[in-house]
Amino acid sequence: MMIHILKLIRSRAGGSGWILAELLVVFVVIWFMTGYFLMMGKLRHEPVGYDLDGVYQAVLATRASNSPSFVAYEEGGDGAARDVERIVERLRRHPGVEAVGLSVSSLPYALSTSGSRARTDSVTASVRMMMVSPGYFRVFGIRPVSGGSPEELGEALSRAGEGKGRVISAGLAKRLYGTTDAIGAGIYLNKDTLPGSVIAVTGPVRNDEFDRRNQCCVFSLLDLREQGNLRQAQITFRVRPDAVTADYADRLMKEMRRQLMAGNFRVSEIRDYREVRASFMENSLYSSAQRIVSALGLFLLTNVFLAVIGTFWFHVSRRRPEVGLRMAVGSTRASVLGLVMGEGLMLLTIATVPALLICANLAWLDLMPPGLVESKLGCFLINSLLTWLILALIIILATWYPSRKASSLEPADALRYDG
Repeated sequence: MMIHILKLIRSRAGGSGWILAELLVVFVVIWFMTGYFLMMGKLRHEPVGYDLDGVYQAVLATRASNSPSFVAYEEGGDGAARDVERIVERLRRHPGVEAVGLSVSSLPYALSTSGSRARTDSVTASVRMMMVSPGYFRVFGIRPVSGGSPEELGEALSRAGEGKGRVISAGLAKRLYGTTDAIGAGIYLNKDTLPGSVIAVTGPVRNDEFDRRNQCCVFSLLDLREQGNLRQAQITFRVRPDAVTADYADRLMKEMRRQLMAGNFRVSEIRDYREVRASFMENSLYSSAQRIVSALGLFLLTNVFLAVIGTFWFHVSRRRPEVGLRMAVGSTRASVLGLVMGEGLMLLTIATVPALLICANLAWLDLMPPGLVESKLGCFLINSLLTWLILALIIILATWYPSRKASSLEPADALRYDG
């Protein structure tokens, strides 16, 4: 059967050549998009490391300098930092609030980040610097990678602020040491001449579901008195489960509006962090890219479908006397149907061979998106198999109707057909 189909394709090489070329190009594009969607699907199902249930953000605003009530803080003093701390303390004392955290450029689902480099004697990694207070871990439910409570990480961070101890994420531990069991290991930050010591390793954390880069984090103790611009301070808090309601943010804002003011600082808005996440994900560049890639993939598959159905409709129409002859000498309708579909699948298989050579070169140049497995060969094989199956399904659907029409003809009618 396969030899016969190959002979048929060879006898109509001119008519099949252009569809082979189109299938080759489309195979490479769909192969890349398949890898892209596998990567995005894998990322979306991996834990981000933050528990956002009951978490809110208190957005900090400052009084305009031309306001009559503007407070001129003493230069070099800590008056501004104390005012921010007053707001934090008042929020912490509210009966429904479980924990409050302070941070700078360290919130999840945010574009604002601070970077640096960490290294051992042999490995270097780009890291996200997380400047946070001890309460940050409790607010976002971040736990040690080996198990334990967020409070343990807060205590470790307090100790880290007193010396060269470092609290790092599981992603950084794996990158530098190949394991998350890194307590006591030496680590250099940026221009350190003497190594610090890893005193705690958090569970895996990353900025959002699409993030692959910011999984290597170093947590540093935030000191508001060392911050030049306190408008960048980020206040987040966790609410007790029994206190959370649909309108909790609005009610708390109305209830504490005056208490959440101190000096030149005030809380202008309280946001449910699940809404912050939803807004970020909706407007993320990755979400836009997914929509574009999805539209491109649909466009290509539609064109392949139309091209294949048009080609085979034309081929089958010209071959009706041949179909009639086959049926007259004993071929069944099912065998005619299988012959036409088999020809389409054989064309795909032939086009797959040079397409895989191109894809292999893309993989060799590290242009292949990471897939479901760590092995590059495994990703290549999975992408290639899925791509072939997707295009095979398209070809089966596209050839089914013309081949069914041909096989439904009576042999005598097909033999009388003059094209």
